[in-house]
Amino acid sequence: MKTAVRTTQKLLTFLIFNLIVVAVIFLLIEGLASFILFFQAIAGTPPVAERTHTQYDAELGWVNRPDVYIENMYGPGLDLETNAQGFRNNEDFGETVPTGQLRVICSGDSFTLGYGVDNDHTWCQRLAALDNRLQTVNMGQGGYGVDQAYLWYKRDGTTLAHDIHLFTFITNDFERMRSDSFLGYGKPVLDVQDGRLVVGNVPVPERAFYVPWLTQNSESLKKLKTVQLLSGLFQNSAQAETNNQLTQNDWLLERVNVGILQDLQQLNRDQNSLLVLVYLPTLNDYQPDPQGDTEQYRQKVRLAAQDLGIPFIDLIEEFRTLPASDVPALFLREGEVDFPGAAGHYTVSGNDYIAQRLYEQLTALPEVAGRLADVQ
Repeated sequence: MKTAVRTTQKLLTFLIFNLIVVAVIFLLIEGLASFILFFQAIAGTPPVAERTHTQYDAELGWVNRPDVYIENMYGPGLDLETNAQGFRNNEDFGETVPTGQLRVICSGDSFTLGYGVDNDHTWCQRLAALDNRLQTVNMGQGGYGVDQAYLWYKRDGTTLAHDIHLFTFITNDFERMRSDSFLGYGKPVLDVQDGRLVVGNVPVPERAFYVPWLTQNSESLKKLKTVQLLSGLFQNSAQAETNNQLTQNDWLLERVNVGILQDLQQLNRDQNSLLVLVYLPTLNDYQPDPQGDTEQYRQKVRLAAQDLGIPFIDLIEEFRTLPASDVPALFLREGEVDFPGAAGHYTVSGNDYIAQRLYEQLTALPEVAGRLADVQ
């Protein structure tokens, strides 16, 4: 009887041991497979386009390197060039405006930079092609929020005499203001204290530039099971904290945006320049969503512009009148430009469309028409 019990115990021990061995081997294979898939993902992930022409900036996060020329940046014949001042232009600008011209500064994000097209076919440069009385300065930058576009203009744009300042934005530019980073790269954060705008998270952390491959693959890292497990352990408390921050930021964001507009207005008055706000359309804006972010921000900008007396050009309304069959040609398709996040930016036709519509509405403003008449 005892022999049978011992035999049974040995058999059970043997089975349990083998089950444990099989489980360990399975876990090792599962872990190895996860890491193999991870390394395959990072090997196939190209860097964001901006890493090729920008550098770390302690005040802004990143900014164009000066005097850059990248042949075929976005594809054959689609070169990118910056001038000595770091603007996306083929020429340098003097402090004074050339005789017989109006100087226009175009502030914004990658839709203003001209992501996916060459220098001559950004909508900002196309404005100058439509009217040789205009000299346009391209201060668009990929990934910028409204906050960074404002801070860059305040630091570098105001060093140039200019007549018109087109401060442009898309819906995502407002959402980017909520965070102290974008795609892993640090950025400044604006706050309002005692009625004044205050810049936080400066100097901006530089660590994302130390190991750029790690930064650009942060999303792949999050897919690792180990990372997901650790994230799940802290999910409840982190989610509660995030919700509190978002609730506060909805109120704070509006105060910050009004503060930005007020300061931009004063900066332009000091320059004897006309500030014009421009809401640029994206592909997602074609179908209206009454409860979506775009409609909310359009309304808020419109009301703030009216209160402050700032001209506001909303290109989304006219964009929505286009036949649906005409819309796809205005935007880059997936895979058309070999960089992550390229799809949805303006094509050459899209930039031409924006330039034409913007020129028509801009020159219809009495203040702009008067200034143009003075240089004829």
